[in-house]
Amino acid sequence: MLKKDKNQKFLLKLGQELRKIRQERNWSLEETENQGWSSWRHLQKIEKGGNFTVSTLLKLSKLYNIPISDIFKDLSD
Repeated sequence: MLKKDKNQKFLLKLGQELRKIRQERNWSLEETENQGWSSWRHLQKIEKGGNFTVSTLLKLSKLYNIPISDIFKDLSD
């Protein structure tokens, strides 16, 4: 149970970081579709702490035109 809680907290922080990156671009969730993302609803779930794949993380990195390492740089345990 403790591991699950820790994982969920990490996903929530990661989602918050992805939201921050999107908002720095002044993009609404809907605007991400205009920028090439397939579904703003999927991104909404990710930003709320939903689980997602490494492949999705790579796609987000490309969408935001940033290295994956930049997504993780402000995350801490």
